[in-house]
Amino acid sequence: MIKYLIVFSTAALLICCSNYSDDNKNHAKTTGDKIVAKIGSEYITHEQLQDAISRLPVKQRILIQSSASQRNKFIESYINKQILYKEALRRGYGEKEDFKKTVEEYKKKILIKNLTDDLLKNEISDNELEQYYVLNREKYESASITQVSVIPKNKDSQDLSSLENLLKSISTNLQNGVGIHELKKHSDYNIKIKENIEITKDKYNKTLADIIFTMKKGQVSKPVKLGNSFIVLKIIEGPDYIPFKKVKNDIKFEIRNNNLEDYLKNLKATESIEIYSENIYMEKNNNENN
Repeated sequence: MIKYLIVFSTAALLICCSNYSDDNKNHAKTTGDKIVAKIGSEYITHEQLQDAISRLPVKQRILIQSSASQRNKFIESYINKQILYKEALRRGYGEKEDFKKTVEEYKKKILIKNLTDDLLKNEISDNELEQYYVLNREKYESASITQVSVIPKNKDSQDLSSLENLLKSISTNLQNGVGIHELKKHSDYNIKIKENIEITKDKYNKTLADIIFTMKKGQVSKPVKLGNSFIVLKIIEGPDYIPFKKVKNDIKFEIRNNNLEDYLKNLKATESIEIYSENIYMEKNNNENN
C-alpha cells in the first residue's frame, strides 16, 4: 500500500490540487465523460485520471495500463493521497511559511525548466553543426595513450638517482613494447599505469594534452613533472580527429548550451545586478573573529 502511495504520489498530487466537486459531475454529464471515483462530495472523471497518468514517467504509465489490477491500485493510491491532502489542509499545513517557501521554490524550478526546454527545442541544421565542427575541430582531436605516473611515497626525501633510473626504465620499456607492470613494485615510489585509454584534447589535463597532441604514434614522451607526480606518456593510436558523425550529437548539445548561455547573458544585461561580497561572507567572518 505504502509503495503505491509513494510511486504514484506525483500524479495523485496533481489531481488533489484541483477542484473535484459537483462541477466535475455536471461536466461529466455534459461531455459524456465517466465518473471513476467519488470521495465525499468530490468527483474524479476518467478524463482527469488519464491526464494524471499521462504526466507520469513512461515506465509507470506502462505499468498502470498493463492490467485492471494496476489501474485499481493507482485509483487507491489517489484516494489515499486525497484523504491525506485534505487532512493536511484541515490541520493548517498549507498556511505554514516553510510550506509556502517550498511551493514557491518548486514553482520556480518548473517554470525555469519549461522555459529552458522551449529554448533548447530550436532545431539546428546539419550545416550549422558541420560549421561548428570545422571551427572547433581542435576540441575533437583524440588519441589512445598509455600513461605511467610515478609518485614518491615520501615527497620530502627522494633519491634523485633512483628516480632517474626508474623513469628511464619505464621509458625504455614503453619504447620497446616490453611489459611495465613488473616495475610497479617499488619500495620508494607508487606507480600507476593507465593503458590504451582514449582521450580528447579539450577534456584532458591541459599540460599533458599540449604534449600528447604534438607527438606521433609510437612516440614516448620525456618525463613530465605534474604536481608530486612524474609522468611518462606513449601514443598508441593517433592523434587524429574524431569523425563528424561520431560527435554530431555532442556538438548539438554544445551549441544549445552555448545558445542558452548567450540568452541568459543577454537577459542579465537588461537587469541592474550588484553583488555585495562582503555581506555574503559576513557571518563566516564574524564566526572566525569570535
